Amino acid sequence: MRMLLFVWLLLVMSAWAEPNFNYDRAQVKTILNQGSPASHIDLVFIGDGYTAAQSSMLEKDARDAVNSLWTYPFFKDYKQYFNAHLVTVPSIQEGTRLFYAFGSTSGSQGMVMVPKEAELRQVAAKAPECDVIIVLTTMPGRAHSANLVVLPSRTFEPLPHELGHKIGKLGDEYDSSSSLGDRRPLDFGGGDIPYPNLTLSAKIDTTNKDTIKKTAKWGHFMDVPGAYPLVGAVQGGFYRAMDVWRPTYSCIMRSDGNPFCPVCHEEMVKAIYAKCGVRFDDAAYHRRHPISQWR
Repeated sequence: MRMLLFVWLLLVMSAWAEPNFNYDRAQVKTILNQGSPASHIDLVFIGDGYTAAQSSMLEKDARDAVNSLWTYPFFKDYKQYFNAHLVTVPSIQEGTRLFYAFGSTSGSQGMVMVPKEAELRQVAAKAPECDVIIVLTTMPGRAHSANLVVLPSRTFEPLPHELGHKIGKLGDEYDSSSSLGDRRPLDFGGGDIPYPNLTLSAKIDTTNKDTIKKTAKWGHFMDVPGAYPLVGAVQGGFYRAMDVWRPTYSCIMRSDGNPFCPVCHEEMVKAIYAKCGVRFDDAAYHRRHPISQWR
């Protein structure tokens, strides 16, 4: 009887044991090649939840994600600076259970967790270059960390916002009071909040245009003809309604579907140029992107 019970337990355990994923044999395919990785932003797409039989679907979704960027004005203007690659490690379907290659699982508040981040980075490194990793998961939810973005498959509207984080190092401008309880007190060791589009009340004087020019990170915009008051100081950001200021009322870093505000737009261009070895010329930039572009 004990032997039968032991065999039964082994069968049950084997039925639920995760299969082995061969990350060393990940397949790499370049889906957009516009030049040397050294002078381009290389996006690396990785699927999670797609089986080997769904490889064509994954490639289509990755291509659709890239093409969706060109419908967004900023990325359409700077399309020539991007490459894209697809790295594939199939998930495995066994009976009714799908084993995710990178462990995608639902989290709280619309988030998705991908616990096998080390394996993700291992396979992403197989691409010619990797500036941003974009995981397309069949599990609902989104998330981001470091240079990693996780999006639900075929849901591409959040991608420009997430690339704002990963390329421009921009902060979230949300001020949802419902999130206040989830956030620790703001403490940056006496310094400012570490994003170019956000600043603490203690670091900015919003009295008028001149004080904003002197104290805001984006103060140089006060010298751009017509920028003020479109660019100025608006309270709310970093999940707080008070004590954090942002440069404009509306921006994609506040709400998906909006354009980058003038400040975030400039930061994105500076970051792309820095990676791609292009000198940023302030005067030439503002001639190409006058403030009237945002009015």
